[in-house]
Amino acid sequence: MSDDLMTDQQQVPEQQAGGTPTSGGQASEGQAGEKRSGGKRGGKNSKPKKASFRGTGFLRLWTGETLSLAGTEITFMAIGITAVTTLAATPWQMGVLEAAESAAVLLLGLSAGVWADRYERRALMLVSNVARGLLLFAIPLLFWLDALTMPVLYGVVFLVGAFTLLFDSAMSAYLPRLLPRGQLERANSWMEASTSVGTVAGPGIAGLLIQVMSAPVALVVDTFSYLISCFTLAGLPKAAPSAGPADGADATGGVAGDEGDGTGAKAPEKKESHREAVLKGLRLLRDDRIQRPMILAATHFNIFHAMFFAVHTLFVLRVLGFSPGLLGATSMAGGVAGLLGASSTPFLTRLLGQGRALVLAYAAPGVSAVLVPLARQWDNRPLSIVLVSASTFTWTFAVVVNLVISETVKQSLVPDHLLGRVTATTRFVSWGCQPVGALLGGWLGGRLGLAEVMYVSAAGLLTSALWPLLSPVRALRGTEDEEGDEGVPPAGAGPSGDEPHSETAPPTEP
Repeated sequence: MSDDLMTDQQQVPEQQAGGTPTSGGQASEGQAGEKRSGGKRGGKNSKPKKASFRGTGFLRLWTGETLSLAGTEITFMAIGITAVTTLAATPWQMGVLEAAESAAVLLLGLSAGVWADRYERRALMLVSNVARGLLLFAIPLLFWLDALTMPVLYGVVFLVGAFTLLFDSAMSAYLPRLLPRGQLERANSWMEASTSVGTVAGPGIAGLLIQVMSAPVALVVDTFSYLISCFTLAGLPKAAPSAGPADGADATGGVAGDEGDGTGAKAPEKKESHREAVLKGLRLLRDDRIQRPMILAATHFNIFHAMFFAVHTLFVLRVLGFSPGLLGATSMAGGVAGLLGASSTPFLTRLLGQGRALVLAYAAPGVSAVLVPLARQWDNRPLSIVLVSASTFTWTFAVVVNLVISETVKQSLVPDHLLGRVTATTRFVSWGCQPVGALLGGWLGGRLGLAEVMYVSAAGLLTSALWPLLSPVRALRGTEDEEGDEGVPPAGAGPSGDEPHSETAPPTEP
């Protein structure tokens, strides 16, 4: 690995959201100010100079995630195929399986964010990886013991979902501690490209393994991928929790509302309760005029996303007659699309602005979803393969663009000491609705038909674009042109850097 990493005893320096660390090869605040005063700022569509990730530790983080996510893609396909082929799952059971992962978000989502803000984030990522690896290994073990049942799959998927939420909350809050604001969009593009590499390799490998052996045995590969990821993450610097207003202190260092004893001594800081910490994340999302429509759009989208994929595997395997290997091959189109989406997002945001690109990213999956049920209209296997692959390609491209933009906007606006809980709260709301969509899709699939559910889902996906279109979100533009402003508090932050100011929005188009 070429990037120079800090040792385990070193820690990522604490900074405001979008701020710049003063060590690890990044410019200090004084240097940033010199850069701001010493050169011309480019126009809105000018391409900023790309700063190197070398010396930040990001390349090690990205490499470990690429390996782990390849195995995760094997998991997603192998568990679904295990349920269909090994346990003969019904449409209702597939809906319950789809809902199990999201149920973890409903029960533990808000708490996971508080933990990500209160505990050392690298340690949380390591614990989550170990736990997920052990849980997934239980599936082939029980299969060999002839003890694998649908309730076991429900339980494993639920727990894996819980630890995935904890990992993602810690990861999202960890990344801005490694990099300045101007590099976040490019870093998030790399992370989504990492997901896409896993999507390219995972389904193809999964299809081959399942054809040669069985779906449960394919999950053994994922166990080793998590171990490799742990080894990589262990070399990253620690990220201790931020000591900010989230702990109950005001901007002056005292406790809000406490005058002290009149002797000049500061009153002891009051530790924020778990309930208060959870409510702070909810209030931030409720009151911010940018984050609120974005989370509503994501919630709307995910309901119909879950409804669509609750019946997708059944439809492709049973109605279209695809083999597991062919299903894996068509899924690889999504991996290619993800790579293209991740690499082209910075260009799209410079060309259209973040807001307009986000509107299109929400609308596109609704159009592409129609292609899958249309494939049954013709008894033509090559045409069916083309339509399913085209749907997967367009859907994945749009979702990756959506994820990169949404993550960058959040990391740019939210202070560091609130970022973990805001990430988890966002997923609590937007992912927590997925059991409703999955169960509804499974229920309707057994009564109306699988294709009919897909058409309803497509209409719902398309209308999710109305939330960003009819809100200030559509006027958002990119942050890469603010490369020189790393030392400036993020747009939307209040005077104390605690919660976004209700009258302040991120930079917008004129």
